[in-house]
Amino acid sequence: MVRTSARALVAPLTVAALLTSAACAGKEPAEAPASAAAAPADGEIQLVDAPAASAGLTGDGRGEPAAAASEAAASEATASGAAQPGAAPSAAAAPAAVALEPPAKWVQLSTNEAAIGDTITEVRGFTLYRFTGDSADPSASKCTGDCALRWPPVLIQPGGRVFVDGIKSAKVGAIRRPDGGVQVTVAGWPAYQFSGDTVPGEFNGQGVDNAWFAFKPSGEANKDLIAAVVAEPASPDRTETLTAKKTDDGAIIVDDDGATVYRNDNDSTDPPASKCDDVCATLWQPVVAKTGGKVKLKGIDRDRVWWMSRDDGTKQVTLDGSPLYRNVADKSTGTVIASAAEQGWTPAR
Repeated sequence: MVRTSARALVAPLTVAALLTSAACAGKEPAEAPASAAAAPADGEIQLVDAPAASAGLTGDGRGEPAAAASEAAASEATASGAAQPGAAPSAAAAPAAVALEPPAKWVQLSTNEAAIGDTITEVRGFTLYRFTGDSADPSASKCTGDCALRWPPVLIQPGGRVFVDGIKSAKVGAIRRPDGGVQVTVAGWPAYQFSGDTVPGEFNGQGVDNAWFAFKPSGEANKDLIAAVVAEPASPDRTETLTAKKTDDGAIIVDDDGATVYRNDNDSTDPPASKCDDVCATLWQPVVAKTGGKVKLKGIDRDRVWWMSRDDGTKQVTLDGSPLYRNVADKSTGTVIASAAEQGWTPAR
């Protein structure tokens, strides 16, 4: 494990190409006063050149209740907002706080093979972006207030571990944001998600206002045009065993990797038929038996499980008649992607 000090602040496929203007996407808020910008990130981030699973970690790093985490972040921001050690925080020292997602205890940065090329995702599979209004040398974020609500920064608790999977750990760091949080950076650029991505692997924020672009694993901005991309269906999720696992979200079914398996409300169950094609098929892998025979089951009634033939000759596993899938970008274990329900995806139980 390599322990690296967080860097200090100096000043503190579908619709992306069609999105035009947003209230905060391309606008830069007023620069934070120098007193806030000078505050370094408290503690350190710990860089681990391996997936989080190698440390026995499951979930998505956000296991702390939102209220408690928000209070901790607010308390920490207050403690670190002054320019001089021991100085009382000033009301003008940082922008007004907004209700951001609580900082994670740990973060995993992974590569993902997307239709626009290799991108960087967090452990749940959501695409990470960089903003041309920010700077990398020195590292600084200018996306605060309403901007940060639409483009949530990748926040981590001071001292938290950043697991690096397929990316050079030397590229990864952290800064103290103007609003007090510690934000992960790649090649010096602050990292964000896009609120318009509801399913892991989507990149609806790509090219918005010609200011937001998905990260390449090198930290460079991916500026490929979505319209020029030819989407290929994701390869099947070949798994040997399906397991019923108890989680905070109740019992769910996971594959060999511990990733949550989903069903699609739009599919037919009698007879079983998949309606996941085109863009959907690039984001969701059909679950098939690894060896071509029946999949093994742990904690699942055999009478509930069968299979259906696909056009490519594979046999997709079904549960109560529903074809099963795994999200292609999700590298978390035992985590339910709640936002996927907006598109009809619910965890198999």
